[in-house]
Amino acid sequence: MKIFIEFLIFLNFLSGSSCVSINHDQKNSFDEIKRNLLKNNDATKQLLSEKELKLIRFISYLTYMQTTATNLTWKGWEKNYDGSQLDLDAIRYPLAHIGYTAAALAHRTPNYRELAIKILKDTIERMLTIEVWGYIDHYWKKAATFPDPVSYENIMYSGHLLQLLTLYESISGDFRYDTDGFDFIWNKTDYPITKIHYTTTKLAYVIYDQMNKESSAGVSCEPGWIYTICQNHPHLGFRLYDLVHNNSRKFSQISSKWKEYLKTHALEDIPLYKKDRYFKMLYQRETHIWVPFFASTGNDGWNLAWMSSWFDYNETSNFICDGWKIMYNNQYWKPSENSTLPGCFLDSGGYIGVRMQLNSWVATSFYPIVEKQCSLEATEKLNCTYSWFENNFGTLLDTDNDHYFESYYYETNTFYSNWVTSNILLSLLMGENGYNTRSFLRTIYNSKFYEKFLNNEPEVLLVEYPSIRVTRAQYDSSTKSLLINFNTEKSMILSTIFQIKYPNSLFSISNITRDNYSDGFTVNQISNGIIEIQYIYNTIDKQETEFNILFH
Repeated sequence: MKIFIEFLIFLNFLSGSSCVSINHDQKNSFDEIKRNLLKNNDATKQLLSEKELKLIRFISYLTYMQTTATNLTWKGWEKNYDGSQLDLDAIRYPLAHIGYTAAALAHRTPNYRELAIKILKDTIERMLTIEVWGYIDHYWKKAATFPDPVSYENIMYSGHLLQLLTLYESISGDFRYDTDGFDFIWNKTDYPITKIHYTTTKLAYVIYDQMNKESSAGVSCEPGWIYTICQNHPHLGFRLYDLVHNNSRKFSQISSKWKEYLKTHALEDIPLYKKDRYFKMLYQRETHIWVPFFASTGNDGWNLAWMSSWFDYNETSNFICDGWKIMYNNQYWKPSENSTLPGCFLDSGGYIGVRMQLNSWVATSFYPIVEKQCSLEATEKLNCTYSWFENNFGTLLDTDNDHYFESYYYETNTFYSNWVTSNILLSLLMGENGYNTRSFLRTIYNSKFYEKFLNNEPEVLLVEYPSIRVTRAQYDSSTKSLLINFNTEKSMILSTIFQIKYPNSLFSISNITRDNYSDGFTVNQISNGIIEIQYIYNTIDKQETEFNILFH
């Protein structure tokens, strides 16, 4: 990227002419097009806020922005990296949830997916490293399948990996992890080096096989113990796998078996507990005996956040929203411990919540995701939840040491900062409470996202992130118009380039404006179906710009 210091260069740039003809007599004004895009008050199509952009910058920093072709580092992960990886402070949970949040970002800016794909792919590559799954020798060293980390039990890892892989396929249309596969490389000291090859399909099959052999369809996390919170993720993976692979294997048919077991056996039934807890936590695989009194607010939040997207089809069911009501009316809501920093939080729910590390940070960070799938209007609990995180933990961060705080996250001074940051960002990307927001996550897991770019819609490419940030990229098929909003990470005078790819067999470009003017940019036709647009930010005062591209 070139930084333009001299004003003369700027004037010369503005005098450039576009290589695509501009039709000034278009029937539809771009103001009308913008109104059409927003007329349904769909919050998920609003511009990303500055806070959302800084949160996105933080998860980018945690993932692909510190990865090179030869080196993968873990800056920002130190608290999790040095742990045993056996408990909820393990890397796999926040890492997987960052991937899930990246998928939500793709759906929030539905015609700009490249940033989401970069983050999502990096989470997969990190999940495949032995640093994440190398704990298996603690549990399964004597198992016949050792050191295979996914073929037997360990759904607390394999389920997340499957969900990430199928999300990547759905968003990107890139099937490399299924066609070429991937390797688990076991290279710990005192062990022979072992390479175990898998594909997405093989991973789905070994999980399905375990479910099929177990009468409840549950798969163990730790040896012999089946946790409810672990089971949603493989079923989400099955749902997406069948969708993007054209139902060739029908893995998701097993989900009905687990669904019935959940409805029949998993709801809390101890009178002392059922008022404030919805789901039981775990049972023994051999006996199907549930551990009594093991329930917590965090267990409910994690379960309910991810259940509807595979459990329901058209609407969030009463089964899910009855659980939300338990969370909403829970006696464990507490005001912020510091009265000068207002907000409210869900306490972990007693000894079991603390013992199982389903603590107040994790429990409370899941609450907005759950509420937005059930309530059409924001409640006071949602607002004070956000206030608790903002006022007590919100932290600006300068990750590149340029004396500008480009990132934002929630520093809880615990192992859970990255996880709760990802959860809060995900809930914000869902938009404000409403009909569209209720189905936002369900749409992600019921769509072959990449397919629309093959024949029907344009997309924004090669944005010079992070200096340039996309705050909206939305195509309106009724008007054949693409609305794109950019802003800069910080005030600067700069020139930048991006591309638009479109199905040229169906579309041609009839008009382009920037901030309602037909100048201030140049356009080059790179190839059939790809144009390149170059423009400049001409002052340090106005760092936002909007492009409208009309097709016919």
